[in-house]
Amino acid sequence: MNLELDGKRVLITAASRGLGRAAALALAAEGASLAVAGRNIAAMGDLLEELRAAGAAKAVAVHIDLSDRDTLAKGVAEAAKELGGIDVFLGNTGGPDSGPFVDVPRAAWEEALGDSLLPLVDLTHAVLPHMQKNGWGRIMYVTTVGVKMVQPNMVLSDSIRLAIVGMAKSLSIEVAHEGITVNCLCPGPFKTDRMEYLVTSSMERDNIDRAAAEALWLDEVPAGQFGDPADFGAMVALLSSKRGSFITGQAIALDGGKSRAY
Repeated sequence: MNLELDGKRVLITAASRGLGRAAALALAAEGASLAVAGRNIAAMGDLLEELRAAGAAKAVAVHIDLSDRDTLAKGVAEAAKELGGIDVFLGNTGGPDSGPFVDVPRAAWEEALGDSLLPLVDLTHAVLPHMQKNGWGRIMYVTTVGVKMVQPNMVLSDSIRLAIVGMAKSLSIEVAHEGITVNCLCPGPFKTDRMEYLVTSSMERDNIDRAAAEALWLDEVPAGQFGDPADFGAMVALLSSKRGSFITGQAIALDGGKSRAY
């Protein structure tokens, strides 16, 4: 299927690895122009080469540190200048620390809000005018399967990212008439650095070996395996295209069947 993404201008945060990187590569293969954002631009040189080799019309790196508010609007402005505008925004953030409620101090809650929710608020304020100007846009936020079904020892992620879903659903109603869709992607256990962190944390917290820790994360996944980040990227590409024009206000699970809610 030709998704007609040639020349679409895309900004992706936390794009240097994991699901953000997979999404960037999928969009590059469709001919999009990409601004990949991260704290360390120099570290993204190999990603830029991969994106160009994959077929990106243009690939640039911009500085956005999600923990530094001063970089957010500046990064969006730089991306828009380099690409000539912004049509698609994938808001990806690092996951909060894991742990049960009783072990999570107030400071960790404040940090999680500052790292995972509030940057997306500021970034969305910055990208929206570019989309409204063109009467077309795609906004997507990376959340977690925890917004569909609570994950043990993931109280920060489950809570903060559920707030992101609420924001996305509200915003989707406000901008639908302007040709802008807003959706959340809710990944289950994908084979990423984040998943490696969670598996290692389970090993240390529960004093179990790797096989047992991986089994904990796959126990409720009917597919019985970790997801391939490329499959996540394919969904981002679809939602970024004209084919995704009637999909908005949704929290879409990509979890191998783990979440069973309707």
